[in-house]
Formats: sequence, structure tokens, C-alpha cells
Amino acid sequence: MPRGLLPGLMELVLASNLDDALPGRVSDLPVRTFFGGFPVSLTGGGRPPYILPKMDPEGFRRHLRAVHRTGREFYATLNSNDLGLKEYGPGFLDRFLNEVAEFLDLGVDGFVIAIPALLEAVHRAYPEVPLSVSSFARIRSVSQAEYYMRLGADTIILEEGNRNFPLIRGLVRTGARVEILTNQTCIRECPFRAHHLNTSSLCSQPGGNRLWFEFPLLECGLEVVRDPEKLISSIWVRPEDLALYEEAGVHRFKISGRNRPTDWLVQVARAYTERRYHGNLLDILSFVQIKGPSRALSILSDRGVSPEIVEPLREAFGRLRDVTIDNDAFPSGFLKRIAMTDCEHRTCSECGYCRSVAEKVVRISGQPPSEYRPPTELPTIVPLLSAFGTGTKNDPARPETAETVPGVQS
Repeated sequence: MPRGLLPGLMELVLASNLDDALPGRVSDLPVRTFFGGFPVSLTGGGRPPYILPKMDPEGFRRHLRAVHRTGREFYATLNSNDLGLKEYGPGFLDRFLNEVAEFLDLGVDGFVIAIPALLEAVHRAYPEVPLSVSSFARIRSVSQAEYYMRLGADTIILEEGNRNFPLIRGLVRTGARVEILTNQTCIRECPFRAHHLNTSSLCSQPGGNRLWFEFPLLECGLEVVRDPEKLISSIWVRPEDLALYEEAGVHRFKISGRNRPTDWLVQVARAYTERRYHGNLLDILSFVQIKGPSRALSILSDRGVSPEIVEPLREAFGRLRDVTIDNDAFPSGFLKRIAMTDCEHRTCSECGYCRSVAEKVVRISGQPPSEYRPPTELPTIVPLLSAFGTGTKNDPARPETAETVPGVQS
């Protein structure tokens, strides 16, 4: 049990944008843990460098002091799920444990890790340091979680499985501390997820290819453009529905947004603390599927890249420029109804529940989804893959090198 909290009380795990003012801004909220890291580290940190704040070691140490002054803890994200086979090279494990030691020296309290071998290595070297299994490990069964727990993990973070209540209850029964990621808008059973995680992992490591946009986000966004019902069947959790998790034995809720401003992080943390949010639910969700691709396509358009592909896509994404989800209009028992549905073995068209809810709560330019006309013919987006790499100094959001980061070695 984390210090300072009683059993059964809500704990928020809040993304840190490394603003030293953030811990004080949420000092009246049940934020137990912050998480984050450097844009580039030996193993990578689960997010592409171009979206993260730059930070040097001394600034990182200062931020952790600000966290500790409020009685909170900080977990470093060493949670890539792909190391590009570098882990097989001589000396890699020693360099990794050196980086872990440097993070601990800076004041880190725990780690978020996805790869079993790295988790076991940290646990053997530092058995008292708490370890969370990253959502990048994609835990989808109790047996999977048990393997990690035997290697030294104490917390299982669920993202894709966060509406799977048989799984959640099973994990709780094993004694795992379950952490539910609340505000990501990834689509249900996303076919692009594995590629996206590998992309984020590899581009946040030293010497790897850099990107200024992650192609799987464009693929994911197109799914929403084609069918806005997916805004409802996605994996987020409303603040009003936390009680259902608490009934299942979960009291730890994670809020993502390491690239977001402090005001936004405070707003989201307060909404989940108060267990309610009035207005547009998208205000407190990541909702990267429309905003990110729209910006990327605008950049490609300005460059004159593949207009026969880019311009139709810009028009298609533009149709969802004005979209809202009225959080006050959800039917009573929304999540409980979903929890009773065997979503993994039924198609959305067969069930129809999320579509009916979308008609009540989603508005596109003020109109319900039934009035929305999705694009019927769009060009394939695959030829745009290479357009998002950073090959020249003129590429937008070109990440800086991070060779000053503790432990970073190619």
C-alpha cells in the first residue's frame, strides 16, 4: 500500500508534464503517483520524443523534489515493448541497470516496465522498488499477469482491457493492484495498436529513427471518420463510472497526458476526483485520433506532399472538426450495460448499444450521428508512411538529441 493512503480510497496516477508547479496544483486531490520520463532513454519511454517536454537531469531532479514535497511519488516510464534486439548485445543489461540506478539517484520511487526480462532485472537488483506492468504489455488474461507478478511486479495497468470486468475481478483476486487507464480514446480491439506501440517504443530510444507523426494514429482516426460510433465504443472511462471499478476492487486510476498543459491535467484530475464532468466529455479525454491527423495532414498539404491523397483526407477529417460528446446525456447504467455485454465475441452491428448511445450524446456540427454522411471513397493512406519520418532539418517537430539523459547510450 502506497504511503499516506488508507485501503479502499481512490488513488489517481497522473501524467507529469514536468512542470514543477503541477504537484502543488493538485495537492488537494487524491493524486498518489506521478509518472513520466525523458523524451529519449536507453529503453525508450512509450511516447515519441516530438510530443514530450525536454528536460535535463537536474531539471528532472528538481521536479521530483517538487513531487516529494507534496508527499507524492514518481514512477519513471521505461515501458517500451520493443528494443530492436539491442537487448541481445553485450553490455546492454549493465547499461540498463546503470540507467535504473541513475533514475533512483534522481529520486524516482518506482518504474513502469513492459518487457518481462527488464522487470525481472530491476526486481532482482532492487527488490524493494515497486514495479508496475505497463499497458504496453497488453495484459488480457489473469495468467499473463501472474507471470509478471512472479517476476516482481505488484501493479497491473489495464488500458485495452479496462472494460473487461471478468478480467478485472480475476486480477484483483490474485492480489494484484490493478490500475485502470481512464482517458485514452483508443478504439476497441484496435488492429493498429501493436504497430503503434512498437513505433512509440523504437523512436524514443537513442540512435533510432525519429518521427514527427505516428502513422497508426492516421489509421485509427480514419476508423472514427468512417464511423463516429467508435467514439462511444472506445476504451475511455467516464468519471461517473468509477464506482463500478471500486465495486470490483479497483481503487487506482491513471490519467494520461504527458504532453498536455498543466491547466488541462488539473482539470482532468479534478473531474475524476469529483466523479463527474458537465459538458463535452472530449474536453478531458486524449482524443488524438482527429486532432493529430488533422495537424499532420495540414503540414503535408503545405508541403505539397501527395495532394491526390492528402487533400481528400483533409476534407474527410474536417467533417469531424466540430464534434462533442454530451457527458450529461448518457443513459443511466451505461458502463454496467457494456460490462454485461460479451464485446469480444460480438460485432458492434450485432449489438447496437453504443450506436444508440452515440445518437443520444454525440453531435457532429450540432447534428446526431444519423445525420452524418461518412466519406465513401478515400485513397489508400499507405503511401504516406515515409512522409512522417525525419530525414531533413526542415521536418516539423524534429526532436533534439538526448545524449545528456542519464544512461542513454546507443
